[in-house]
Amino acid sequence: MDQIWKYSTKCNPSAPVISLELAGMTLECVVDTGFSGGLMIPLSTFESLGLLAGLVPEEYLAVMPDSRRLALYTARGEVTAGSLRVRTLVHAAATFDRKLVGRAFLESCVATLDGPREVISISRQSTQ
Repeated sequence: MDQIWKYSTKCNPSAPVISLELAGMTLECVVDTGFSGGLMIPLSTFESLGLLAGLVPEEYLAVMPDSRRLALYTARGEVTAGSLRVRTLVHAAATFDRKLVGRAFLESCVATLDGPREVISISRQSTQ
């Protein structure tokens, strides 16, 4: 079953966003296919959810649009988007305060962007 969300008009131009739940907290995240990670959240949220206690040993570097490399705190988490549950990497950085969903999250599902209708739909990958 598809989960459908309207684009956010808080962005200019409007942008695809999905509502997720992580450890009981609801987050509205911009879908960013240029981000290779799973879920990026503000460091204050990362800390409040206790994720600093479960950091993965591998270093994760985000490449910013200006080519700077930004070291990220990274932990594993289970994220719920409607009826879809995904285990993914959760990232944060002191200097990056946005909420993004990236390709590592999206690889577990089928996402369809409908620009004219300004909606995004996400469904489970078919297992054919």
